[in-house]
Amino acid sequence: MISSLQNPKVKDWMRLHQKKYRVSQYLIFDEVLIEEAFKYGYLDTLIYVGSLPFDFANAIEVSEEVMMKLTKDEPKPYIGIAHKLEEKPQEIKKAVLLDDLQDPHNVGLILHSAELFGYDTVVLNDNTADIYHEKCLSASLGSIYHINVIKRNLESFIPEFKKDGFKVYATGLTKETKELEEVSNSDKFAFVLGNEGSGVKDEIFALCDEIVKIRMENIDSLNVAIAGTIVMYHFASK
Repeated sequence: MISSLQNPKVKDWMRLHQKKYRVSQYLIFDEVLIEEAFKYGYLDTLIYVGSLPFDFANAIEVSEEVMMKLTKDEPKPYIGIAHKLEEKPQEIKKAVLLDDLQDPHNVGLILHSAELFGYDTVVLNDNTADIYHEKCLSASLGSIYHINVIKRNLESFIPEFKKDGFKVYATGLTKETKELEEVSNSDKFAFVLGNEGSGVKDEIFALCDEIVKIRMENIDSLNVAIAGTIVMYHFASK
């Protein structure tokens, strides 16, 4: 059992709280997510206090003091360390493209909604929030392990997407914006959700086939995760 806060393993694990150290691994605090990571082969280490929660080869018992340090004073019976997602070649038919969203909670909610409505891929632009942040992992409710999540530069990715027969939409307000009900989708389509503060960048707008908005009464804006869920449902149901 590891009981010292100065143990090298404990120091290495603590570093995973910081994005710059999450090069290949990350911490998981939610029990359901740990089980999902285990189920899909991503769990590397199980760290526990007291009784081993389930049979796992690389399980390490620690003291309550060490666990409290790792969880920043939130009592947990066990936590996990997992390795990052492996990109899997697959056919893409319905995708959500995220243009530099900054809130990891929003990204996690969008990942969950994407799975819920049958989207197979979520594409993250270069400066999108870290999907291995605790808030993103928790909000995704395990969807991060169920759908294809890839990182690409959207300015180069969208033209290639369109060459493959995709119709690409962006959400936002411009002179060319249409309401969702005014546009039709194809068998292969994607749409772009923009940054929480500045929305979709002009250079991304210029690459898309259509720009769409949600018809609203009494308000003029929505949280990007809520808006994204509405748009996902609209296109998935057509």
